[in-house]
This record gives sequence, C-alpha cells and structure tokens, in this order.
Amino acid sequence: MAAVAFSILAAFGFASSAVLARQGMQAIFPLPGVMVSLFFSLLFSAIMVLLFAFSDIGDIPKVAFYWIAGLGLLNYMGGRSFNFLSVNLIGASRTSLFVASQAPFAALFAVAFTGESMHVLVGLGTAGVVGGLIFASGTSILEGWRGDKIFVLGYLMALGAGASYGATNVMAKQTLEVFDSPLIVTTLSMLVGMLVLAPLVGVSAAQSGVHRDKDLGFSESLWAMRWVALAGVASGIAVISLYFAVQRADVVVVSPIVSSSPLITLLLAHLFLARLERVTKRLVLGAVLTVGGVILVVLGNQL
Repeated sequence: MAAVAFSILAAFGFASSAVLARQGMQAIFPLPGVMVSLFFSLLFSAIMVLLFAFSDIGDIPKVAFYWIAGLGLLNYMGGRSFNFLSVNLIGASRTSLFVASQAPFAALFAVAFTGESMHVLVGLGTAGVVGGLIFASGTSILEGWRGDKIFVLGYLMALGAGASYGATNVMAKQTLEVFDSPLIVTTLSMLVGMLVLAPLVGVSAAQSGVHRDKDLGFSESLWAMRWVALAGVASGIAVISLYFAVQRADVVVVSPIVSSSPLITLLLAHLFLARLERVTKRLVLGAVLTVGGVILVVLGNQL
C-alpha cells in the first residue's frame, strides 16, 4: 500500500512540476528557470539526506562518483534543461506526452548497453507511444515545419528530454548497484547538474537577463521565481517518492502508476493553465494511447 501511495505521489509530483514550470516561465527565461528549480530540488533532497541517509555518506565508493557525475549530466544538463525549454515553446501538456517516450528509450538503451533482451510487448508498446504522440500532435508539427520552426524545435527538445530521462533510468539502475542509497545519489547528481549548468545559465542571463520584465525590483524579482521554485520542490518530491516506491515494490507495480503522469498533467493544465493552453479531445486521446504504450513497455521489460 505504501508503494502505491508513493507512486501516486511521484506521478502528481512530475505532473505538477511541468504545470508549475509553465506558469513560472511566463516571468522567467527557461535556463535560469532550470537553475532555480534545480536549486530547490537539491535543497529538498539534501534535507531528506540529513534526515534519513546521513550515516551513508561515508560509505560512498570512489567508482560511484563517476556514475553520479554521468547521472547529473544526463538528468539535468539533458533531461530537465530540454524539458523546461520544450515547456516554454509548446506547453506543459504536449511536452509531458513526448517526455513519456522515456520508457521505450530506456528499453532501447538497456538492450544496446546492458545486454537485456526485448520482449514483443516492448515493441508493441513503443508503437503505441509513437502512435499516441503522432495522433496527439496532429498537424501541428507539419504546420510548424511550414511556418514557425521554433514549434518543431519544441517537440524535438521534448524528445531529447525523453531520451535523456530514458538513459538516466538505465544509468540509475547501474549506479544503485554500485552504491545503494537513492537519496544520496539523487542529491549528489543534482549538485553535479547545478555545477555543469551554472556557466550556461550565466551566459544566458548575461545576454537576455533572468526575468522577462526588466523593470522588476529586487523583492518582485524574487517573488516572480516562486512558480519555478515550487516546480523544483515538486520534482524533488517526485524523484524521491519514485525511489521509495521502487524500494517497496516491483517496478511492474510502480511504473504503470507513475506513467499516468501525462494524463494528470492534462488535467492540471485544463484546471490551472486554461489561459495558456488548450486541452483538446485529440490531445487527451493521444495521451491515453501514449500512456497505454508506456505501460506495455514497462510490462514487457519485466517478462
């Protein structure tokens, strides 16, 4: 029962993070937004380490640091950065669908790099994911290609985020076999992500600033960051909840629940982002097909 509760919390955390990031980037540019969200994710995760895993810090083997550095690059330099940039360009609803491609990406990477075999359900699920994404996007990609190429770039970045997260899932499994402390691995990988992103964010801030409104005072500037800060906390809660869920139950139980995140994102976007995004029936049906494909991929990986 605890694993199911943690899985539901993770799904809501990932969905809430996408919606909060979308709202926050009305006031702040994407890359500074990534840094603010990552800082608050790190802060939350570090508090969890101090409360629940402080005694494990001295047991980290040296080889684990290489894996953790790789996780930081993939998950935050790749995954979260592409995710925020995509949300900024095409919205939280569409981004969440394309990010769901992480499941078939993870399966492909596992076959390519860890020697795992691919079940027929993985192939069917991958086809379901691709079909759902094509159906949900409709003619918008083609129209974007003919007109504003930035729209197409948003979809490509969402796929890049999905690929990064898929690779992260495979690498995280290998990392936890070397050092079995999810909280410490998460916290240190976030720290790596912040250190690597800092120069890029600095260049971005120097060129275009942090806030879209250049006339904000200091207190107003801090207040304008509240949504991306909350997105960071929501993402931190989601990642930690996911690890706790996996510790308490098989992936075959946890992953289908967490994979419902795009559907929750659509619901939250409809409730709270009606001014910014339009959730259509086509988008909802595409999301259902995509989530169904993800679940097949997860089930296939367990057989």
